[in-house]
Amino acid sequence: MSYLPLKFESSNIFPKETIAIRPDVHIMVSSGIFSNNTKRQSGTTAPVFELSYTRKNFIYGEVNRVPVELRPGYSSLGFLGEASSQSEYSSGEEVQLYSVWVSPYTFDGFCEAVCGKSNIGFRSFQKDTYSCCGFKSDAREESIINKLDMCFIKEANQINRLLLESYVLELLSINIERLICMESGREYESQLSRADMDSLTYAREILLNRLESPPTLFELSRIIHMNDCKLKRSFKQYFGKTVYEFIREQRLEKAFALLEQGKHNVSESAFAVGYTNVSHFSEAFQKRFGIPPRVLIR
Repeated sequence: MSYLPLKFESSNIFPKETIAIRPDVHIMVSSGIFSNNTKRQSGTTAPVFELSYTRKNFIYGEVNRVPVELRPGYSSLGFLGEASSQSEYSSGEEVQLYSVWVSPYTFDGFCEAVCGKSNIGFRSFQKDTYSCCGFKSDAREESIINKLDMCFIKEANQINRLLLESYVLELLSINIERLICMESGREYESQLSRADMDSLTYAREILLNRLESPPTLFELSRIIHMNDCKLKRSFKQYFGKTVYEFIREQRLEKAFALLEQGKHNVSESAFAVGYTNVSHFSEAFQKRFGIPPRVLIR
């Protein structure tokens, strides 16, 4: 039996298409340009998890009077009970939005599949009738979303449903893993001030934007105004990996995306993400993904 506890007024934009990936996992695609100033209201009638990506513009709204902002380049995760939402759009505004909806029971199963623990699930993250968080998308995540874009260029009856399911499940896996890392760091988080947490988030964004030539630990600590020893310790506790491990992982993820696009060879991809030794790059790539980088070249 299908699980999609939503109530909304359909239009030629919201949603343009709804596909059941599984009985309790759906993806909604909303796209188009508003011809008039529009107010939209919607709601949920039972608990549900939502993973959203806006591809064109910022989207502003409210869920149970809590302000919500969807930003291009970020995932948005919501844990909803019975909730009502509203948003406003201006004439001429373009929307391209992907929303993945998952039942709490299935979300719990996905959490266990990701971390091997049965005590982490929907209720771990839902703090009221609406809780939300967001994460900056990395290169591999952007690559998957680009594939979604290509999927939905086709007519509904021409979409490869098995491929679509693999993209949706991978996006869920990426974000559930982030959530679990965030949850496991909550105990340590209580020892950090809000300013410290903001500084660590800023450090992460600096590293993502400078993967090919990242600052040293000392330089990074000066940029975010945090002692380098504290930065080293806090980054590991807050994000679950050291600064070096984070840079290496994100470099390889970006290289994976470059190779998959088919516009770069192995050497070009290695140099683009900051590797100076192609052999070392290939070895690290195979260790991370289980395949040599040349396999991705079309």
